[in-house]
Amino acid sequence: MAEKRSLQSRERPRVHRLRRWLGLFRVSVGRLASQLRRLPRQTAVTVALVALTIALLIIVTGISAGLAVDSTADDEADIRVLPPGGGTLSSVVDVESARFGSVHETAASIDQRDDVAYATPVLTEVIQIRTEGSDEFETVLAMGVIPPEEPATIEGVSTASLEPGDPHFANGTYDGARTGEIVLTDSAANGLNASSGNNLEVTSPTPSASLRQERNNQSRSAIYTATTVEETDSNDLTGELPLVMLHLSELQSITGADDDDLADQVLVETESGTSTAAAESAAADTYPTATIQSGSESDFGSIRSDDFALATSLVALVVAILICSLFVATSSALTIDRDRRTIAVLAAVGFSVRSRLAIVAITTLSLTLAGAVAGVVLGIVGISITNHVATATMAPRPIATLRPAFVPYAIGVALLAGVLALPYPLYLVARTNVVAELGR
Repeated sequence: MAEKRSLQSRERPRVHRLRRWLGLFRVSVGRLASQLRRLPRQTAVTVALVALTIALLIIVTGISAGLAVDSTADDEADIRVLPPGGGTLSSVVDVESARFGSVHETAASIDQRDDVAYATPVLTEVIQIRTEGSDEFETVLAMGVIPPEEPATIEGVSTASLEPGDPHFANGTYDGARTGEIVLTDSAANGLNASSGNNLEVTSPTPSASLRQERNNQSRSAIYTATTVEETDSNDLTGELPLVMLHLSELQSITGADDDDLADQVLVETESGTSTAAAESAAADTYPTATIQSGSESDFGSIRSDDFALATSLVALVVAILICSLFVATSSALTIDRDRRTIAVLAAVGFSVRSRLAIVAITTLSLTLAGAVAGVVLGIVGISITNHVATATMAPRPIATLRPAFVPYAIGVALLAGVLALPYPLYLVARTNVVAELGR
């Protein structure tokens, strides 16, 4: 019996605190509803400013993540070799990053090792493609590889339907037989309304007038046959271009990268059961100044993989917190200045200083949360508009990507800014002279 009374005595303070906080929350909601009726314009401006700040944060972070993304799918290779300062194509200024030269020869030296299953250079270029007889070209991202003897999956696309090797390269003369083979992903096939076996015209992206001139001169344009349609994970949320795969030398010939035998990177797959350390050492010897990344490190969807993208996102974070906290602090201070009599009434009916501070804090954070949610929606729409405008004007591919983690990140930033904005309005509440306000 004594133990039961002791347990009940311990539970009472907890229940009392819970009821107290629920009561404070109800009062805060009532105060917020009253504020919406009395000060609709000021409240709307506060929410809108927070929303715009968070939307800009999401857009800038999306662009930063887009700069850090190096491929359209997960890479199954064990080792990725990147040139100094390479691995990223900046669509913002439409300038390519550093590339490797003479890639057929250097990749072959790695491929000949007993502990290497295959080594292939990878060239990614934006090209235009259409079904034979169609009037409209579609813009896609083409990936040029050297298919190994044993079929492999590279960037989520299988090489099984491509002829092994790279016959068109012909020891650097680029006059060998073209295979005319191209692998379509499902998103590319849907955009082209094409299927396996269809003939496709492939050319490098140029203005329409130049394109007609080039076709008249029979330059960088060729007919290909779709060997298969690969089903891949949908990347619609990121706004990335559809992906196709063809032989490296044939893509080089179309895009002009054959002059120096260029590629963006080299992928190395080691034999099953062997360590990657020796292959990494061989790649480092072949490319002394390159960046060597193992499969566990090749998370190119992460902003942390690119210094410029990381710096951009950090600047956006700091600016968003500062601007958002200033907006919230100023708005809350103005609201408290108009509500001093209401705060005095709360004190007169028995609300302690701590309770009044809690009511103001809950109201302020609620407004900040509302602005954050609106900002997330605006940010998602803003990324879509940014990609649309970029690809329609200066960029060969979408420049921003959207990740599910952006939503809690943006809301967390807004709430942090709200917390940082609290000291000033809470100071005004604590300094409110109850007697003076009630006497007015």
